[in-house]
Amino acid sequence: MSNVNTKDIRNFCLISHGGAGKTTLTEKILKLTGQIDEVGSVNKGTTKSDHTPGEKEHKYSITNGYFSFPWKNRYVNLIDTPGYADFRGEVASAIRMVESALLLIDGTSGIEVNTNYVWKMAVKDNLARAIFINKLDKDGAKFEEVYQELVDKFADKLALTSIPYGVGENYQGIIDLLDEKAYLIKDGQEKVVDIPEDARDKFEEYRTKLVESVVELNEELMMRYLEDDPISNQELTKAFFEEVCAHQLVPVMSGSAEKDSGIDRLLDHLVKILPSPVSMDLEKIVAEGADPKVDPEAPFSGIVSKTLVDPYIGKLSVFKIISGKLHRDDKIYIPRINEHVKASKLYKMNGSEQENVDELIAGDIGAMAKVDELETSDTIRAAESDILYKDIPFPKPMFKRAAEPSEGIDEEKMSSALHRYAQSDPTFRIDYNKITKQLLITGMGTVHLDVVLDECKRKYDVEFKTSDPKVSYKETIQTRADVEEKYKKQSGGRGQYGHVLMKMEPLARGKGFIFEEEIFGGSIPSQYIPAVEKGIREAMDEGVLGGFPVVDFKVILYDGSYHDVDSSEMAFKIAASKAFKRGLAQAKPVILEPIMEVEVTVPQDFMGDIMGDFNSRRGRIQGMEPKDGTQVIKAEVPESEMFNYAIELKSITGGYGAFDMHFAHYDKVPGELSQKIMEEANREDD
Repeated sequence: MSNVNTKDIRNFCLISHGGAGKTTLTEKILKLTGQIDEVGSVNKGTTKSDHTPGEKEHKYSITNGYFSFPWKNRYVNLIDTPGYADFRGEVASAIRMVESALLLIDGTSGIEVNTNYVWKMAVKDNLARAIFINKLDKDGAKFEEVYQELVDKFADKLALTSIPYGVGENYQGIIDLLDEKAYLIKDGQEKVVDIPEDARDKFEEYRTKLVESVVELNEELMMRYLEDDPISNQELTKAFFEEVCAHQLVPVMSGSAEKDSGIDRLLDHLVKILPSPVSMDLEKIVAEGADPKVDPEAPFSGIVSKTLVDPYIGKLSVFKIISGKLHRDDKIYIPRINEHVKASKLYKMNGSEQENVDELIAGDIGAMAKVDELETSDTIRAAESDILYKDIPFPKPMFKRAAEPSEGIDEEKMSSALHRYAQSDPTFRIDYNKITKQLLITGMGTVHLDVVLDECKRKYDVEFKTSDPKVSYKETIQTRADVEEKYKKQSGGRGQYGHVLMKMEPLARGKGFIFEEEIFGGSIPSQYIPAVEKGIREAMDEGVLGGFPVVDFKVILYDGSYHDVDSSEMAFKIAASKAFKRGLAQAKPVILEPIMEVEVTVPQDFMGDIMGDFNSRRGRIQGMEPKDGTQVIKAEVPESEMFNYAIELKSITGGYGAFDMHFAHYDKVPGELSQKIMEEANREDD
């Protein structure tokens, strides 16, 4: 790395819908660049990218694969991201690390659900972008239809740079529109030949479109083109590369990763046209402090994008250096915890393997081991720097389940394993609900939580079961009640005596519990009044309908009596507790349920389905508004109706819907449901 300059580094990630061929393409690139001797198989679990036991078992990517290699006087950091929606957090992590993204499109299916999502992520982060239409050798491949779909769906100006020579079983290779050569498969090898005569008309058609796309963004070339002044391939290519680097054009390339067709040209173009880290849009990621420069001579700063936790090798932190240099054994400062730590071991990553390095420079991606203090999204910097980078915007997990240890597994051991897993996955969350006494886990979907279960079993020997969470019901009162309770007990020796009279009144939602006393004339000595409040607070944890906590009420202690010898704090606490239970039963108690504020973003075509579905969930539509070509529907829906919504929304919209949800308030449960809730609660108590 000592002879690598920041301007020579190219960082890009592969993004797509699941099954488009990213891992296969990665294998072919690694073979082409001499990083591996043999190309691995996804089905056989032998690829360099999908190297974890879970990925080998499931036969799809779960985590990012990080690779580094030289190519044509450039140094490339490539990140292979998962394609399935449940692992979008990995894509968010990768996008923060790179300046460019290569979108893979399956030539047999075109744009799919996750294609739009990851493309928008790349657009939002202002990455340079390129597209590779893959699998054009497969049955059902439809190049022209897929390309037109890209033109129609993406607002970017696309520029086709290569076209297939035949598709499906007739696929023979590609024709490069820039260098006007054909790269055809002969005896299993890609050979450079002149453009076949039967492809000449198609070539001329697409070549003209490419030339016009390039020259219309270059005033000098445009004037020459209009005057029929010949433009050399060298001039055209130079202008094209400049326009791609400036995000004015998005190159679209064609080929077949499986057949090693178009891969050499793809990589050649990428290292030429994709920008170096010097072009990073730092304004979008700096939270505070002086603006850094992507310069090896500037003060050191960087950001941690991924934390890998292994029970055997410990913690491995993947990071990108934004400015300066980092040497082995350097001290780095972590502003989140206000601590300095030593970077004792630095690595470049290649799948499951790590290569020791002594130095990393601005723009590069690397890893450091066994720095337990580091967490994902941490800013790391030199002590003299004041820079702070924004946290990576990971997608919010919405699929919540209750976790319970399998037979023979200690609950504390399960909780420890889940917390250790959460250190490496920002889209997995753990909470404990004090009301329902359940450990809750939240992920991106069923596939995600299945992976969590597998990983906990494999790494920590912990198995657990999941179920729908219990609802955090509460109880309250609707009317006033005036109650009296005298607790008197004599069983030899000193007795127990406490006597209270108190009023109970309902409060507005969200007001909790208020205790007041209006004792006059010393009917209850002041030292016993706190015991009365304590007795009520302890009793309000379990209501009279379903044993749920009681909220939103006021108690006014206004009278009572005491005994000089037998009265005690305990006696008044018991008296108050009994009085509260009696008053609660008299004041028309009801069950309250949590209501969630939900925002669903869907294409216009699904609006009717979403609104009808909300009605079936006892939801109330609060409003609708257009946003970026979609519709945002706002509603209030009982939490009990939303536990599986992440899965059901995917089914309703074919994966095109997204939603966010947070607690709004508590509201009264309809009468017909209250009885069912009480019966269920009583069964659990038996």
